[in-house]
This record gives sequence, structure tokens and C-alpha cells, in this order.
Amino acid sequence: MKKIEELQRTLMTGGNKKIDKIQAQTVHILFGESPAGCLRAAFRNTPYEKTEEIIVLPNILSVGPVKNIHTKEGMQARFHWFKERYRDEGNERDVTMLGMIDSVDRIKAIPQVQDIVIWTCNNAHEQTGLRIVLALLKGKLNTIFVINTYTAFHKLYDLHPYEEDYPRTTGELPSEKLSFFYEQYKQHPLKDIRRTSLCEEGKNLLNNDQSLLRTWADHQLWHNYVLTRDDDLIITCAKRLNEELEYPDFIKAARVIGEVLCQMEQYTGAAWLEYRLRCLIELEIFEYEGNLKAMRYYGVKLKEEFSA
Repeated sequence: MKKIEELQRTLMTGGNKKIDKIQAQTVHILFGESPAGCLRAAFRNTPYEKTEEIIVLPNILSVGPVKNIHTKEGMQARFHWFKERYRDEGNERDVTMLGMIDSVDRIKAIPQVQDIVIWTCNNAHEQTGLRIVLALLKGKLNTIFVINTYTAFHKLYDLHPYEEDYPRTTGELPSEKLSFFYEQYKQHPLKDIRRTSLCEEGKNLLNNDQSLLRTWADHQLWHNYVLTRDDDLIITCAKRLNEELEYPDFIKAARVIGEVLCQMEQYTGAAWLEYRLRCLIELEIFEYEGNLKAMRYYGVKLKEEFSA
């Protein structure tokens, strides 16, 4: 409860270090605390500290319902969905929900004289965020720029073959690269036809009460209506880890989830994978030892009939 009360006080007193809206020239919108923290670090001790404002939507938007999350009721419904499925240590979910509500309100209140830069990448999380933000900005006359960090990285650097899929998310990039992209990557305002198209996709997301899992593939956002998409990969990674052992044994859940995060093409976060791992335990595909209250407290092993 202490974290929630502190955040509530922070939001009420404007303690997010928001720049005076009259002074700020540009608003940056990012998806996730990691890329937002890197951009803040990039602007620290530079003139940008006085001219740039940063808004972060802290929740992973590739997972869970997004219907009406531009309203407090919709946001509460989304986080209730997570409450029923995810483990929550230290009331982190409530803190995130308050941060999301505050950020949505700030986006709606952006003055039309400010330019807006939306940072995204080639993953369902940030591409979902891009579309929802543009829906929130419908009708505003702001000039909007979109920096796709995957595109910028591949245009500005000579790459080794192993870097073909890098970065998967903006959060994988260090602050100096974000600063370099902002200053050197040739930016054009988002064209009206593209802006309208993405805005309509965002409105459809906010009206969709069925989609629970989103996938980025072939430069498009796809909707999944079942939650088992990543189960086969979890099983495959568990088999691979088991083969590395001299004798079959329980493997720490966190190790299995870490392996899956390294192998998967989509970005969903560890909490989602831990939820699916517990679902596979309930389906008696895995057995476990330890305490299921958090991934660090238990180990898993594929049942013999699924380990072959």
C-alpha cells in the first residue's frame, strides 16, 4: 500500500517531473519504463531537459484486453483481468494502473501547439501502443512524428548477420542510441492518410472485447482470441534445457521462462509466460516442486509422456 500511496501523491502533485507545458516544445510518448528511462537519461544535462516532455505508458500492451482502456472503467477491467491470472508482488499492478491512467490523461491534454514524437518498434506491444495513442489524439492538429527504432537502427548502422532481428524492442537500446536516432534519423511528419489508418486501427482495438493477445507479423498487427499461442515454445524450451542435464530433474521456472524470452519472436514479458507455465501445470503437462506464489520459488519438469 505504501507504493500506491506514494504514487498517488506523486500524480496529484505533478511529481513526474513534467516540464511546464508552455515551455516544452515536444512531447515524447514511449511504451514501457525501460525505453522511457533511457530517453530521460539521454536528455539529462542537455538543452532537451527544458524543451522535451516524456510520457510513458508502462504496461505491456501486447497482452490482455484493451477495450476502453482510454477510460478508467476500461483500465480497471484490464487490470482485473491480470489480477485473476498474474502473481502480484508488492502491489506492482496497482501502481502500474495508476501510472497508465495518469499517462492517458496527459496524452489527452497535450496542447495542440506541441509536436509529438511516438517511439515504437517492430513488436505487438509498441505497435498496439502506437495505434491506441493515435486514437487518443484523433481530432488534434499536432504534428506527429513516429520513430521506429528497428528501422532507424538498420538504416543508420552497418549490421552483422546476427543483428538482423535486433532490436526486438526499444527497451533493448541504450540511451546514446536513442539520442542519436532523435538527432540523426531523418524524420518526416506522419502523413494524414497513414495517421487516419492507424487511428482507425486504434479505435478498433479500443472497441474490441475479444482480442486478448496480439502478434506482430508481416508488418501487421494480428489478433489472437485464444491464449495458448506460446505454450508449444514453452514446452520446446523445457525439453531443450532438460536434454542438457545428465539426469532428468526439476528446472527452475525462472530459467525456463528466461530461455523462452530469448527464443520467442513476440514480446509479452516474463509475467505472461509464467502465467502460461502455471496453466500447463494445471493441464498436467508439467509437474512442479516448491511454491507457486512466484517463479523463483518453484521448479518444473515435463511429465514423461510429454518429454519425448
